[in-house]
Amino acid sequence: MHLRVLAVAAAIILGLLAWPTGVQAESEKVKTNQSTSLYRRAGEQSPVILTLKAGQTVTLLAKDGRWLRVRVSGRTGWIPRSKVDLPEEDDDVVRNTRRQPFVGGRGTKRGFGGEAGPNDRVGADAVGEGDEPKANEPKVSATKPGDKPDVKADEKADVKPGKGDEITPPDDEGEGEGEGEGEKPAVRPTARVESSTVVYDKPDASGGKAFTADPKAVLYVSRSQGNWTRVTNDEGDAGWVLTTRLRMEEGEPAAAGPRTRAIHGRGRVGVTIVSQSLAISGGQATPPDNYTATSSAVTAALGGGVLYPVKKQWWLGADLAYDFAYAFPGISYLGKTTSFQFHNINATATAGYSLADSRRGTTVFGRLGFHYDSFQVANVEDFTQNTAKLPNQIIMGPTVGAAIAMPTLGRKWGLMVTIDTMLFGASLEQTKNLEDGTSPSATAAYMGTSLVYRWKPKVDLQFTLDVDYTSISFGGPPPATSLRAHQGMGNASGSDLSASLAAGVAYAF
Repeated sequence: MHLRVLAVAAAIILGLLAWPTGVQAESEKVKTNQSTSLYRRAGEQSPVILTLKAGQTVTLLAKDGRWLRVRVSGRTGWIPRSKVDLPEEDDDVVRNTRRQPFVGGRGTKRGFGGEAGPNDRVGADAVGEGDEPKANEPKVSATKPGDKPDVKADEKADVKPGKGDEITPPDDEGEGEGEGEGEKPAVRPTARVESSTVVYDKPDASGGKAFTADPKAVLYVSRSQGNWTRVTNDEGDAGWVLTTRLRMEEGEPAAAGPRTRAIHGRGRVGVTIVSQSLAISGGQATPPDNYTATSSAVTAALGGGVLYPVKKQWWLGADLAYDFAYAFPGISYLGKTTSFQFHNINATATAGYSLADSRRGTTVFGRLGFHYDSFQVANVEDFTQNTAKLPNQIIMGPTVGAAIAMPTLGRKWGLMVTIDTMLFGASLEQTKNLEDGTSPSATAAYMGTSLVYRWKPKVDLQFTLDVDYTSISFGGPPPATSLRAHQGMGNASGSDLSASLAAGVAYAF
């Protein structure tokens, strides 16, 4: 019986001796009472991660002597305990209470004979503002009567801390070693949400709620997983949010591709191949009854759009685009080259839905819009210049289509594919007295592919390939007043085909 009691007592004593000096604190919010540096490790000689302002809220993670481990602005580090206002009942900071402290100014001697107290804590050290040397740290010489404090020894102890100072490894955010004092901190990627958004504990909408992100709050981006991004707020709360809910602001983003923005503009330049053909039943095999005319053209394109979240994973937006092509050199016929211009305008309203379980943040869109294109011939009525007697031609009508966007196709790449059709309600108009038929109509398909590279926080590089195909029925033989000089009197039909390759930039406002 006695042996069992002794064994239990020995186990308790050994457990107490092995108990760590650092006290793990529950995560709680506290505020700094003055400006202070956030250190990588516990010690003023440790690299400085960033500077905190007075009154800034931090998340308290752990306590170790006079140092507190905290998280703030997505960073984890150490600050002196004296720089933070802790609750009055907080008294679990490890102190040396085995000896009577002597506060500076009260004396450095004790006993009736005035003998020195070399092991007593003196001055600021008496109120918990200094740590005891750890086992492998240089010992500070004791203070003797009349001697000055050994400042160099104190500095040496901080400059070369023992292993005990390496209390924790870098946190789960994958931070670097931090910046030294006087060095410029690296720019961290930041973002905001367009509307109040739930941030989850895991990259899954079914996970628990970590916190709610407010549109006014800055979020610090650390990494992405599928179509989810891990973020941290200024108070140290961390969690996962859909990448499509974020509007990137500063630093290198965690995921690439088109980003959710309230308003953006874009511009591109490139080259277009334009082809126009005509066929008349019963006509001759040569122009102007049957032919295909092709020319290259220099292209410039401008556009802009808006996109807003309306409900969880739902989006509404609008887009306006204008493309201009100038033929170079033009269409050659009977020794003359006829130049032309091609104007293309598309106005589109979109509604999108983000696929929550997609690894690439895929969003599908429905599109409803209006298309207008104008083929304008230089000197159209001067037949000495327009030897082919090509007419001006305007086609317009409503469009219906769809699109798919994959903003996280790669770390810095994204992809968007669109297809719009004009199947009904289109009108076609040609220059008077140069018509190819009496009641023309048209159907069309417009396909676009946009490969996006995230170059800077607000700037994307875009590489696009657009292919437009229009099928035309002129609805009968040319009218008698037409000067096109067709020999055939059957029904005329034709097609317009253009392929455009361009590159440019998109900018978020």
